[in-house]
Amino acid sequence: MASSDEQLKSELILDELKRRQRAKEIVDVEEEKVKVVIFVCGGNRYAFYGADIREILPSCEISWVPCLPGYLPGLINIRGDIESVIDISHFLGEEASGHKTCLIAMAVKGDFHSGIMIDSIEDVVDIPLSTVKPPLATLNGAVRDLVIGEIEHLGRTIALLDIGKLAGLIAL
Repeated sequence: MASSDEQLKSELILDELKRRQRAKEIVDVEEEKVKVVIFVCGGNRYAFYGADIREILPSCEISWVPCLPGYLPGLINIRGDIESVIDISHFLGEEASGHKTCLIAMAVKGDFHSGIMIDSIEDVVDIPLSTVKPPLATLNGAVRDLVIGEIEHLGRTIALLDIGKLAGLIAL
């Protein structure tokens, strides 16, 4: 009698394991991913959607233009195209990037084309779109205007910035 009970128990356990395996196979669906460019500005990490960044340029000569606002240190020549350069630290409440040591992320979003001064690139990663969380309500005013969401990377929360919102601030 005990062996038939044990056999019944074994069959129930095997059936449950098979059911769980089928459920797991259904869950393992390829999730939509998005590329993000993680960078450092003023000692803090931020990110842009990779689709909005055309290329990363090493520090290049920025030509000063009189009467530009403080967040526009000047213009650069990229293979014959003249592009503005934005010092994003002005909008993030960070200390201004050094013109000699910065990189320039060339951003493109719709009709907006500009270089954005950043201190360094930390990583370029593909993340599941579902892991982009809404921004915290407690963000300070300077950053809040640009943040579209937050992501986790290597145990750190990183603010995901919107190039479109940056373009809107500059158009003002």
